Amino acid sequence: MASDLIKAVRNLKNLERAWSVIRRNGRASKSEEVRLELEVFAEDAPTNLRSIKSRLGHNSFKFDLAKGIPIPKLDDQGKKTGKFRPVVLASVESRIVQRAILNVLLEVPALKPFIRTSYSFGGIRGERGSKKDGLGRAESVSAVPAAIKAVLAEIGVGAKFVASADIRSFFTRISKEAVTKIIATVVDDDELIALFRQAIDVELSNMAQLRDKAVDFPIEDIGVAQGNSLSPLLGNIILADFDQVMNEGDCRCIRYIDDFIILAPSKAAATSRLRKAEGLLKELGMELSPEKSSKGGISIDAGFDFLGINISPGAVRPGTKAQSKILRSIQSAFEESLKAMRGIQHGQPFDRACSLSNTLKRVDGMVDGWGKHYWFCNDTQVFSNLDIKISESIRRYLGEYAAIRAETPATSHQRMLGVSELSSIAREPFDFPVTSKRKAERDKKFAVSRSSREALSS
Repeated sequence: MASDLIKAVRNLKNLERAWSVIRRNGRASKSEEVRLELEVFAEDAPTNLRSIKSRLGHNSFKFDLAKGIPIPKLDDQGKKTGKFRPVVLASVESRIVQRAILNVLLEVPALKPFIRTSYSFGGIRGERGSKKDGLGRAESVSAVPAAIKAVLAEIGVGAKFVASADIRSFFTRISKEAVTKIIATVVDDDELIALFRQAIDVELSNMAQLRDKAVDFPIEDIGVAQGNSLSPLLGNIILADFDQVMNEGDCRCIRYIDDFIILAPSKAAATSRLRKAEGLLKELGMELSPEKSSKGGISIDAGFDFLGINISPGAVRPGTKAQSKILRSIQSAFEESLKAMRGIQHGQPFDRACSLSNTLKRVDGMVDGWGKHYWFCNDTQVFSNLDIKISESIRRYLGEYAAIRAETPATSHQRMLGVSELSSIAREPFDFPVTSKRKAERDKKFAVSRSSREALSS
């Protein structure tokens, strides 16, 4: 007889919840392949979800081979560094089942200590404090805002020094076997554990194409897939003891997946706790990233960055990297549009997404989304300064657009604006019926024309 937990995994409502999350996340994907696969599944989602439920019930569900995608890492200027993140893209069905398993595990009481901890904020549905929505109602605070809020709370109770660090290639160093044993101990459900292990195993369909990059993907026991819904949970479980030890005594360690920051009463204490972190991670086969980690404690008064947020006395603001990135993204959108417009002059097809109106709408979405992401930052001057720079970029874009428009035939102006052209809209016109009277007139004209031709030929 199936256990209650495995029944919960294949429950149709749970699968529907999982599909909703996968679909929402996938819509923001830059991959056309991902978006297309989601569209195909969505065409008959109810039937497809019932099929998954049935196969899970008959133990015939198989996780498809995944695709390894090496995502280039960029430097502060947005240029490729030569390094990459080994992201694993599973099929829509596999991702739905992975998410369905996560939904169930998150509700297992014995796993709560691993999931809802006081000092770990990444990859969980934790609630830390609250904020107000547009109607003044309280909303939960989680993820990055919650971590920053916790850091500020420690500063408020006396922390004077910090040391920040990043765990190098974190997900690729997690032991699947070690995490599975921990979960198996607290869950005690062989059927669920068997499905869980299948869900975190990685088999790639494009090993040959990856060539020398294939070794960096988690196809063996060590390493879990970046892109798997379960991976953040696995990271929290494997670092549960780390979190506990790091928060003993007079120091606090706030962690967000593979980034953490130590808050301490003195420089010596911060540096000592950082050395302790190195030792604990070594026991797990992990290490700190030298280029992303502090050498020792630094004064909070000097200001510091954590999770892309700069914290200085009295100020919480987006870090300089985040500010530069949004400006680069806006400039890139404008350059792409202008390039497409210049292409019209050389007879190249014009992508309507690059029109003036669509480009401005796209930039508006970038700015709006970016601003909302940093709703908790209090340095209003930073946002005002960015608005000035964004306005200047818009002014230059409109100026170049006007110059290109002046050199482009008027027949293309409407397209450049982003307004549909009636003459280019596909039609299937009806044939007007030929009446007997019009037929007689047509035949008469044909006969006269024929006579004229014969006369000329003679």
